[in-house]
Amino acid sequence: MSQTGNKTEKKSAEEIQNELQTARARSVEQTVREIVDEVRTNGDQGLKKLITGFGDMLIPGFKLSPEQIEAEIAKVSADTKKSIGYAHDNIKAFAEAVMRNARPIKLDHGEFTTGLEFRPVQRVGCYVPGGRYPLPSTALMTTITARVAGVEEIVVATPALCPESIYAASLSGVTEIYILGGAQAVAALALGTESIQKVDMVVGPGNLYVTEAKRQLLGEIGIDMLAGPSEIAVIADDTASARWLALDLVSQAEHGEDARAILLTPSQALADAVKVEIENLATELNENIESLNSQVTLTVLPSIDACIEKCNELAPEHLEIHTDNPDNLKPQLKHYGTILLGSLSTVPYGDYAAGPNHTLPTNKAARFSGALNPFTFLRAQTWLKVNAGASELPISTMALADVEGLRVHKLAAEARLNCPSS
Repeated sequence: MSQTGNKTEKKSAEEIQNELQTARARSVEQTVREIVDEVRTNGDQGLKKLITGFGDMLIPGFKLSPEQIEAEIAKVSADTKKSIGYAHDNIKAFAEAVMRNARPIKLDHGEFTTGLEFRPVQRVGCYVPGGRYPLPSTALMTTITARVAGVEEIVVATPALCPESIYAASLSGVTEIYILGGAQAVAALALGTESIQKVDMVVGPGNLYVTEAKRQLLGEIGIDMLAGPSEIAVIADDTASARWLALDLVSQAEHGEDARAILLTPSQALADAVKVEIENLATELNENIESLNSQVTLTVLPSIDACIEKCNELAPEHLEIHTDNPDNLKPQLKHYGTILLGSLSTVPYGDYAAGPNHTLPTNKAARFSGALNPFTFLRAQTWLKVNAGASELPISTMALADVEGLRVHKLAAEARLNCPSS
Protein backbone atom coordinates (compact mmCIF):
# COMPACT_ATOMS: atom_id res chain seq x y z
CA MET A 1 0.00 0.00 0.00
CA SER A 2 1.17 3.50 -0.66
CA GLN A 3 1.80 6.03 2.07
CA THR A 4 1.52 9.70 1.29
CA GLY A 5 2.26 12.87 3.17
CA ASN A 6 2.82 16.02 1.19
CA LYS A 7 4.28 14.06 -1.72
CA THR A 8 2.47 13.65 -5.02
CA GLU A 9 2.81 10.99 -7.69
CA LYS A 10 4.94 11.71 -10.73
CA LYS A 11 2.96 13.29 -13.52
CA SER A 12 4.26 10.81 -16.06
CA ALA A 13 2.89 7.93 -14.01
CA GLU A 14 -0.48 9.66 -13.81
CA GLU A 15 -0.49 10.24 -17.55
CA ILE A 16 0.27 6.59 -18.23
CA GLN A 17 -2.50 5.50 -15.87
CA ASN A 18 -4.98 7.90 -17.48
CA GLU A 19 -4.10 6.63 -20.95
CA LEU A 20 -4.64 3.04 -19.85
CA GLN A 21 -7.98 3.90 -18.26
CA THR A 22 -9.10 5.80 -21.36
CA ALA A 23 -8.18 2.91 -23.64
CA ARG A 24 -10.00 0.46 -21.39
CA ALA A 25 -13.09 2.67 -21.23
CA ARG A 26 -13.20 2.94 -25.02
CA SER A 27 -12.91 -0.82 -25.37
CA VAL A 28 -15.74 -1.39 -22.88
CA GLU A 29 -17.90 1.25 -24.57
CA GLN A 30 -17.50 -0.36 -27.99
CA THR A 31 -18.13 -3.88 -26.70
CA VAL A 32 -21.29 -2.79 -24.91
CA ARG A 33 -22.51 -0.87 -27.94
CA GLU A 34 -22.22 -4.06 -30.01
CA ILE A 35 -24.07 -6.04 -27.33
CA VAL A 36 -26.90 -3.51 -27.14
CA ASP A 37 -27.21 -3.42 -30.94
CA GLU A 38 -27.37 -7.22 -31.06
CA VAL A 39 -30.22 -7.37 -28.56
CA ARG A 40 -32.01 -4.40 -30.13
CA THR A 41 -31.83 -5.92 -33.61
CA ASN A 42 -32.24 -9.64 -32.98
CA GLY A 43 -34.12 -9.97 -29.69
CA ASP A 44 -34.17 -13.48 -28.24
CA GLN A 45 -31.88 -14.88 -30.92
CA GLY A 46 -29.33 -12.16 -30.33
CA LEU A 47 -29.54 -12.75 -26.60
CA LYS A 48 -28.98 -16.50 -27.01
CA LYS A 49 -26.01 -15.82 -29.27
CA LEU A 50 -24.44 -13.54 -26.67
CA ILE A 51 -25.09 -15.91 -23.77
CA THR A 52 -23.57 -18.83 -25.66
CA GLY A 53 -20.62 -16.74 -26.77
CA PHE A 54 -19.84 -15.67 -23.22
CA GLY A 55 -20.23 -19.21 -21.92
CA ASP A 56 -23.02 -18.20 -19.53
CA MET A 57 -25.88 -20.37 -18.30
CA LEU A 58 -28.73 -20.59 -20.80
CA ILE A 59 -32.20 -21.25 -19.39
CA PRO A 60 -35.01 -21.96 -21.89
CA GLY A 61 -36.89 -18.68 -22.19
CA PHE A 62 -34.22 -17.18 -19.89
CA LYS A 63 -36.76 -17.24 -17.04
CA LEU A 64 -36.93 -19.53 -14.02
CA SER A 65 -40.18 -21.43 -13.66
CA PRO A 66 -42.04 -21.40 -10.32
CA GLU A 67 -40.85 -24.96 -9.77
CA GLN A 68 -37.23 -23.99 -10.40
CA ILE A 69 -37.54 -21.07 -7.99
CA GLU A 70 -38.92 -23.33 -5.28
CA ALA A 71 -36.18 -25.89 -5.90
CA GLU A 72 -33.48 -23.25 -5.48
CA ILE A 73 -35.08 -21.83 -2.33
CA ALA A 74 -35.16 -25.34 -0.83
CA LYS A 75 -31.35 -25.40 -1.00
CA VAL A 76 -31.01 -22.48 1.43
CA SER A 77 -30.28 -23.52 5.00
CA ALA A 78 -32.57 -22.52 7.85
CA ASP A 79 -29.81 -20.46 9.48
CA THR A 80 -29.16 -18.56 6.26
CA LYS A 81 -32.88 -17.94 5.81
CA LYS A 82 -32.99 -16.53 9.34
CA SER A 83 -30.11 -14.14 8.65
CA ILE A 84 -31.59 -13.05 5.32
CA GLY A 85 -34.93 -12.54 7.07
CA TYR A 86 -33.30 -10.37 9.74
CA ALA A 87 -31.67 -8.21 7.08
CA HIS A 88 -34.94 -8.08 5.13
CA ASP A 89 -36.87 -6.76 8.11
CA ASN A 90 -34.32 -4.02 8.86
CA ILE A 91 -34.05 -2.91 5.22
CA LYS A 92 -37.83 -2.86 4.88
CA ALA A 93 -38.29 -0.88 8.11
CA PHE A 94 -35.77 1.72 6.98
CA ALA A 95 -37.35 2.04 3.53
CA GLU A 96 -40.82 2.36 5.06
CA ALA A 97 -39.58 5.15 7.34
CA VAL A 98 -38.26 7.01 4.29
CA MET A 99 -41.49 6.38 2.39
CA ARG A 100 -43.52 8.07 5.10
CA ASN A 101 -42.07 11.35 3.84
CA ALA A 102 -43.61 10.86 0.39
CA ARG A 103 -46.70 12.85 1.28
CA PRO A 104 -48.85 14.67 -1.29
CA ILE A 105 -48.90 18.47 -1.26
CA LYS A 106 -51.88 20.75 -1.92
CA LEU A 107 -51.66 24.58 -1.95
CA ASP A 108 -54.72 26.84 -2.22
CA HIS A 109 -53.86 30.18 -3.88
CA GLY A 110 -57.43 31.47 -4.00
CA GLU A 111 -57.73 31.80 -7.78
CA PHE A 112 -56.22 28.37 -8.29
CA THR A 113 -54.97 25.27 -6.49
CA THR A 114 -51.69 23.43 -7.05
CA GLY A 115 -50.45 20.10 -5.84
CA LEU A 116 -47.84 17.40 -6.03
CA GLU A 117 -48.24 13.63 -5.76
CA PHE A 118 -45.76 10.77 -5.86
CA ARG A 119 -46.42 7.87 -8.19
CA PRO A 120 -44.15 4.80 -8.46
CA VAL A 121 -42.55 3.55 -11.64
CA GLN A 122 -44.65 0.65 -12.94
CA ARG A 123 -42.04 -1.94 -13.93
CA VAL A 124 -38.47 -2.19 -12.59
CA GLY A 125 -35.58 -4.51 -13.37
CA CYS A 126 -33.19 -5.25 -10.50
CA TYR A 127 -29.73 -6.41 -11.52
CA VAL A 128 -28.19 -8.78 -8.96
CA PRO A 129 -24.51 -9.59 -9.57
CA GLY A 130 -23.43 -13.23 -9.57
CA GLY A 131 -20.28 -14.95 -10.72
CA ARG A 132 -17.38 -15.15 -8.27
CA TYR A 133 -19.26 -13.27 -5.56
CA PRO A 134 -23.06 -13.64 -5.78
CA LEU A 135 -24.75 -10.83 -3.87
CA PRO A 136 -28.06 -11.84 -2.26
CA SER A 137 -27.75 -8.63 -0.25
CA THR A 138 -28.27 -6.69 -3.49
CA ALA A 139 -31.43 -8.69 -4.17
CA LEU A 140 -32.69 -7.52 -0.78
CA MET A 141 -31.61 -3.89 -1.15
CA THR A 142 -33.14 -3.40 -4.59
CA THR A 143 -36.33 -5.45 -4.48
CA ILE A 144 -37.42 -4.42 -0.98
CA THR A 145 -36.94 -0.74 -1.72
CA ALA A 146 -38.86 -0.98 -4.99
CA ARG A 147 -41.70 -2.87 -3.32
CA VAL A 148 -41.97 -0.38 -0.45
CA ALA A 149 -42.11 2.43 -3.03
CA GLY A 150 -45.16 0.74 -4.54
CA VAL A 151 -43.63 -0.65 -7.74
CA GLU A 152 -46.13 -3.19 -9.10
CA GLU A 153 -43.85 -5.27 -11.33
CA ILE A 154 -40.37 -6.16 -10.08
CA VAL A 155 -38.06 -8.27 -12.23
CA VAL A 156 -34.69 -9.72 -11.23
CA ALA A 157 -31.84 -10.51 -13.62
CA THR A 158 -28.84 -12.40 -12.27
CA PRO A 159 -26.09 -14.20 -14.19
CA ALA A 160 -26.04 -17.44 -12.21
CA LEU A 161 -28.23 -19.63 -10.05
CA CYS A 162 -27.69 -18.47 -6.49
CA PRO A 163 -30.26 -19.99 -4.12
CA GLU A 164 -29.70 -17.26 -1.54
CA SER A 165 -30.30 -14.46 -4.06
CA ILE A 166 -33.44 -16.16 -5.33
CA TYR A 167 -34.72 -16.59 -1.77
CA ALA A 168 -33.93 -12.95 -0.96
CA ALA A 169 -35.88 -11.77 -4.01
CA SER A 170 -38.80 -14.05 -3.17
CA LEU A 171 -39.26 -12.28 0.17
CA SER A 172 -40.33 -9.20 -1.81
CA GLY A 173 -42.78 -11.27 -3.81
CA VAL A 174 -40.61 -11.42 -6.94
CA THR A 175 -41.55 -14.32 -9.21
CA GLU A 176 -40.06 -13.07 -12.49
CA ILE A 177 -36.39 -14.04 -12.34
CA TYR A 178 -34.15 -14.20 -15.41
CA ILE A 179 -30.78 -15.93 -15.52
CA LEU A 180 -29.04 -13.19 -17.44
CA GLY A 181 -25.89 -11.26 -16.69
CA GLY A 182 -23.70 -8.45 -17.94
CA ALA A 183 -24.56 -5.80 -20.49
CA GLN A 184 -26.84 -8.23 -22.33
CA ALA A 185 -29.07 -8.47 -19.24
CA VAL A 186 -29.42 -4.69 -19.02
CA ALA A 187 -30.10 -4.47 -22.76
CA ALA A 188 -32.76 -7.17 -22.61
CA LEU A 189 -34.51 -5.51 -19.68
CA ALA A 190 -34.32 -2.06 -21.24
CA LEU A 191 -35.26 -2.94 -24.80
CA GLY A 192 -37.38 -6.04 -24.33
CA THR A 193 -37.32 -9.18 -26.46
CA GLU A 194 -39.92 -11.70 -27.58
CA SER A 195 -39.60 -13.41 -24.18
CA ILE A 196 -38.82 -10.47 -21.91
CA GLN A 197 -41.13 -7.51 -21.36
CA LYS A 198 -39.21 -4.25 -21.24
CA VAL A 199 -38.93 -2.38 -17.96
CA ASP A 200 -39.17 1.31 -17.18
CA MET A 201 -36.10 1.38 -14.96
CA VAL A 202 -33.00 -0.71 -14.20
CA VAL A 203 -31.31 -0.55 -10.80
CA GLY A 204 -28.48 -2.35 -9.07
CA PRO A 205 -24.69 -2.41 -9.23
CA GLY A 206 -22.56 -4.38 -11.64
CA ASN A 207 -19.21 -4.52 -13.37
CA LEU A 208 -17.89 -2.05 -15.94
CA TYR A 209 -20.00 -3.61 -18.70
CA VAL A 210 -23.22 -3.44 -16.70
CA THR A 211 -22.58 0.18 -15.78
CA GLU A 212 -21.72 1.12 -19.36
CA ALA A 213 -24.91 -0.54 -20.61
CA LYS A 214 -26.93 1.52 -18.13
CA ARG A 215 -25.15 4.65 -19.35
CA GLN A 216 -25.84 3.92 -23.01
CA LEU A 217 -29.49 3.07 -22.41
CA LEU A 218 -30.23 5.98 -20.07
CA GLY A 219 -33.06 7.92 -21.65
CA GLU A 220 -34.74 4.84 -23.03
CA ILE A 221 -35.03 3.72 -19.42
CA GLY A 222 -34.42 5.29 -16.05
CA ILE A 223 -31.54 4.12 -13.87
CA ASP A 224 -30.56 4.53 -10.24
CA MET A 225 -26.94 5.59 -10.78
CA LEU A 226 -23.74 4.76 -12.65
CA ALA A 227 -21.98 2.84 -9.90
CA GLY A 228 -18.25 2.27 -10.24
CA PRO A 229 -15.80 0.17 -8.21
CA SER A 230 -16.32 0.11 -4.45
CA GLU A 231 -14.66 2.81 -2.32
CA ILE A 232 -14.01 3.48 1.33
CA ALA A 233 -12.37 6.38 3.13
CA VAL A 234 -11.60 6.17 6.83
CA ILE A 235 -10.75 9.09 9.09
CA ALA A 236 -8.95 7.88 12.21
CA ASP A 237 -6.97 9.26 15.12
CA ASP A 238 -4.58 7.50 17.47
CA THR A 239 -7.46 6.09 19.53
CA ALA A 240 -8.35 3.74 16.65
CA SER A 241 -7.57 0.03 16.46
CA ALA A 242 -5.02 -0.68 13.73
CA ARG A 243 -6.38 -4.22 13.36
CA TRP A 244 -9.95 -3.02 12.87
CA LEU A 245 -8.84 -0.39 10.38
CA ALA A 246 -6.94 -3.01 8.40
CA LEU A 247 -9.98 -5.28 8.34
CA ASP A 248 -12.28 -2.49 7.17
CA LEU A 249 -9.90 -1.25 4.47
CA VAL A 250 -9.19 -4.73 3.12
CA SER A 251 -12.87 -5.73 3.25
CA GLN A 252 -13.60 -3.11 0.60
CA ALA A 253 -10.60 -4.14 -1.48
CA GLU A 254 -12.18 -7.60 -1.42
CA HIS A 255 -14.89 -6.40 -3.82
CA GLY A 256 -12.47 -6.46 -6.76
CA GLU A 257 -9.16 -5.31 -8.13
CA ASP A 258 -10.59 -1.88 -8.98
CA ALA A 259 -11.88 -1.26 -5.44
CA ARG A 260 -10.10 1.49 -3.55
CA ALA A 261 -9.53 2.09 0.17
CA ILE A 262 -7.89 5.10 1.80
CA LEU A 263 -6.98 5.88 5.39
CA LEU A 264 -6.77 9.55 6.38
CA THR A 265 -5.02 10.15 9.70
CA PRO A 266 -2.80 12.69 11.43
CA SER A 267 -0.92 9.84 13.14
CA GLN A 268 2.14 8.38 11.41
CA ALA A 269 2.34 5.74 14.14
CA LEU A 270 -1.21 4.60 13.35
CA ALA A 271 -0.51 4.47 9.61
CA ASP A 272 2.59 2.36 10.27
CA ALA A 273 0.64 0.01 12.53
CA VAL A 274 -2.14 -0.38 9.95
CA LYS A 275 0.45 -1.20 7.29
CA VAL A 276 1.77 -4.03 9.47
CA GLU A 277 -1.75 -5.32 10.16
CA ILE A 278 -2.59 -5.37 6.44
CA GLU A 279 0.56 -7.36 5.77
CA ASN A 280 -0.47 -9.75 8.55
CA LEU A 281 -3.93 -10.09 7.00
CA ALA A 282 -2.44 -10.84 3.60
CA THR A 283 -0.46 -13.67 5.17
CA GLU A 284 -3.44 -15.02 7.12
CA LEU A 285 -5.73 -14.95 4.09
CA ASN A 286 -3.07 -16.03 1.60
CA GLU A 287 -3.72 -12.86 -0.40
CA ASN A 288 -1.27 -11.18 -2.74
CA ILE A 289 0.18 -8.29 -0.75
CA GLU A 290 1.18 -6.48 -3.96
CA SER A 291 -2.45 -6.47 -5.06
CA LEU A 292 -3.53 -5.02 -1.73
CA ASN A 293 -0.73 -2.47 -1.94
CA SER A 294 -2.22 -1.13 -5.17
CA GLN A 295 -5.69 -0.81 -3.64
CA VAL A 296 -5.02 0.61 -0.18
CA THR A 297 -3.56 4.06 0.45
CA LEU A 298 -2.44 5.22 3.88
CA THR A 299 -2.34 9.02 3.96
CA VAL A 300 -0.87 11.02 6.84
CA LEU A 301 -2.06 14.62 7.03
CA PRO A 302 -1.24 17.43 9.48
CA SER A 303 -4.55 17.35 11.38
CA ILE A 304 -8.05 15.92 11.61
CA ASP A 305 -9.29 19.12 9.95
CA ALA A 306 -7.00 18.37 7.00
CA CYS A 307 -8.41 14.83 6.88
CA ILE A 308 -11.94 16.24 6.76
CA GLU A 309 -11.00 18.62 3.95
CA LYS A 310 -9.45 15.79 1.94
CA CYS A 311 -12.45 13.55 2.55
CA ASN A 312 -14.86 16.21 1.29
CA GLU A 313 -12.74 16.38 -1.85
CA LEU A 314 -12.86 12.59 -2.30
CA ALA A 315 -16.66 12.31 -1.77
CA PRO A 316 -16.33 8.58 -1.04
CA GLU A 317 -18.98 5.91 -1.34
CA HIS A 318 -18.37 4.71 2.23
CA LEU A 319 -16.92 6.83 5.02
CA GLU A 320 -15.93 5.50 8.42
CA ILE A 321 -14.98 7.70 11.38
CA HIS A 322 -12.67 6.10 13.96
CA THR A 323 -12.05 8.96 16.38
CA ASP A 324 -12.91 9.72 19.98
CA ASN A 325 -15.58 12.21 18.84
CA PRO A 326 -17.20 10.91 15.62
CA ASP A 327 -20.48 12.76 16.16
CA ASN A 328 -18.64 16.08 16.39
CA LEU A 329 -17.00 15.50 13.02
CA LYS A 330 -20.19 14.59 11.15
CA PRO A 331 -21.48 18.17 10.55
CA GLN A 332 -18.20 19.08 8.83
CA LEU A 333 -18.34 16.13 6.43
CA LYS A 334 -20.40 17.07 3.38
CA HIS A 335 -19.94 14.53 0.61
CA TYR A 336 -20.34 10.76 1.07
CA GLY A 337 -22.71 7.94 0.18
CA THR A 338 -23.00 6.63 3.73
CA ILE A 339 -21.18 7.49 6.94
CA LEU A 340 -20.44 5.04 9.74
CA LEU A 341 -19.82 6.73 13.06
CA GLY A 342 -17.47 5.18 15.60
CA SER A 343 -15.17 2.20 15.47
CA LEU A 344 -18.01 -0.24 16.23
CA SER A 345 -19.76 0.79 13.01
CA THR A 346 -18.16 -1.14 10.15
CA VAL A 347 -19.17 -0.93 6.49
CA PRO A 348 -20.17 -4.64 6.30
CA TYR A 349 -23.01 -3.94 8.76
CA GLY A 350 -24.42 -1.42 6.31
CA ASP A 351 -23.64 -3.63 3.33
CA TYR A 352 -25.76 -6.44 4.69
CA ALA A 353 -28.23 -6.05 7.47
CA ALA A 354 -28.52 -2.70 9.30
CA GLY A 355 -31.16 -1.23 6.98
CA PRO A 356 -29.77 1.75 5.01
CA ASN A 357 -29.25 0.85 1.37
CA HIS A 358 -25.84 -0.33 0.15
CA THR A 359 -26.44 0.84 -3.43
CA LEU A 360 -24.41 4.03 -3.20
CA PRO A 361 -22.79 6.67 -5.44
CA THR A 362 -19.12 6.20 -6.32
CA ASN A 363 -16.45 8.14 -8.21
CA LYS A 364 -17.28 11.43 -6.43
CA ALA A 365 -20.95 11.22 -7.44
CA ALA A 366 -21.83 11.66 -3.75
CA ARG A 367 -21.40 15.39 -4.47
CA PHE A 368 -24.76 15.39 -6.26
CA SER A 369 -26.51 12.07 -5.59
CA GLY A 370 -27.28 9.66 -2.78
CA ALA A 371 -28.25 6.15 -1.80
CA LEU A 372 -30.93 4.06 -3.46
CA ASN A 373 -34.17 4.72 -1.57
CA PRO A 374 -37.92 4.68 -2.22
CA PHE A 375 -37.79 8.13 -3.83
CA THR A 376 -35.54 6.61 -6.53
CA PHE A 377 -38.63 4.77 -7.77
CA LEU A 378 -41.09 7.64 -7.37
CA ARG A 379 -42.10 10.25 -9.93
CA ALA A 380 -43.10 13.65 -8.57
CA GLN A 381 -46.23 14.60 -10.52
CA THR A 382 -47.65 18.10 -10.17
CA TRP A 383 -51.17 19.33 -10.88
CA LEU A 384 -53.01 22.64 -11.29
CA LYS A 385 -56.71 23.54 -11.15
CA VAL A 386 -57.81 27.13 -11.92
CA ASN A 387 -61.06 28.53 -10.57
CA ALA A 388 -63.62 30.58 -12.48
CA GLY A 389 -63.02 34.33 -12.56
CA ALA A 390 -59.24 34.16 -12.22
CA SER A 391 -57.54 37.43 -13.18
CA GLU A 392 -54.15 37.82 -11.47
CA LEU A 393 -52.81 34.51 -12.82
CA PRO A 394 -53.80 35.23 -16.46
CA ILE A 395 -52.48 38.82 -16.31
CA SER A 396 -49.11 37.71 -14.90
CA THR A 397 -48.90 34.92 -17.46
CA MET A 398 -49.67 37.31 -20.33
CA ALA A 399 -46.92 39.70 -19.22
CA LEU A 400 -44.32 36.93 -18.99
CA ALA A 401 -45.37 35.53 -22.38
CA ASP A 402 -44.82 39.03 -23.82
CA VAL A 403 -41.30 39.09 -22.36
CA GLU A 404 -40.50 35.75 -23.96
CA GLY A 405 -42.14 36.64 -27.27
CA LEU A 406 -44.55 33.70 -27.21
CA ARG A 407 -47.70 35.23 -28.68
CA VAL A 408 -49.97 32.19 -28.59
CA HIS A 409 -49.06 31.56 -24.96
CA LYS A 410 -50.35 35.07 -24.26
CA LEU A 411 -53.53 34.51 -26.27
CA ALA A 412 -54.25 31.24 -24.43
CA ALA A 413 -54.04 33.05 -21.07
CA GLU A 414 -55.95 36.11 -22.32
CA ALA A 415 -58.84 33.96 -23.52
CA ARG A 416 -59.36 32.83 -19.93
CA LEU A 417 -59.05 36.24 -18.24
CA ASN A 418 -61.99 36.74 -15.85
CA CYS A 419 -63.71 33.75 -17.46
CA PRO A 420 -66.80 32.92 -15.35
CA SER A 421 -66.67 29.18 -16.14
CA SER A 422 -65.18 26.60 -18.46
